[in-house]
Amino acid sequence: METLKKTLGLSLLLVIFLFSVQVQGQKRGNNGNRNVKNERSHNNDRVGSNHNNRYRTQPIHRNPSYRYPTRRRVVRTLPRHHVTLMYGGLSYFYYSGIYYSLYGEEYIVVMPPRGFRIHVLPVGHVRIVVGPSIYFYHSGVYYSESTVSSTEDNGKYEVTKAPVGVVLNEISKDSEEIIIDGKVFYEYNDVLYKKVINSEGIASYKVVYSKQNED
Repeated sequence: METLKKTLGLSLLLVIFLFSVQVQGQKRGNNGNRNVKNERSHNNDRVGSNHNNRYRTQPIHRNPSYRYPTRRRVVRTLPRHHVTLMYGGLSYFYYSGIYYSLYGEEYIVVMPPRGFRIHVLPVGHVRIVVGPSIYFYHSGVYYSESTVSSTEDNGKYEVTKAPVGVVLNEISKDSEEIIIDGKVFYEYNDVLYKKVINSEGIASYKVVYSKQNED
């Protein structure tokens, strides 16, 4: 009888001990899962916040009145001998065939609109003859010598549309390669060029389309 009581007592203590261990294990397991979940939630929120802030703190402020090349070129300071020109109420900073506008605290390369005039053609320009017409090309921009007098002394070389059919030995290094109907073209300043190879294997670029001609 005494042995039976001891056996029952030990069994009861064992049941209580196992139950206590199981409860503690569940608490630890729950606490561990909650910590992992909170940590993941915290990390996701932090990454999401950084991701959103990255785009909020680095917006691209572009003035819709200016025309920009496909590939953005930004400089911190302007060339030393640049000149400031006005056209259509907008300021342009010009130097050696390249045009800039303000871009926050920096300057971004822009394309001059048709009708824009300069006094002297940039060094390195290319002279192009198309029938009775003469054009000048430099850095993706086409000029013609204007015969119409201006009320302002703003130059005689006027930015004009690209003449379709003109062939150039080189085009801007910032031109973008695009594929249309399986054919490769090069686009810059709303002008589409096709690469042609002559009988001697020398490459050149022919103007096949100009959006400016639709104006």
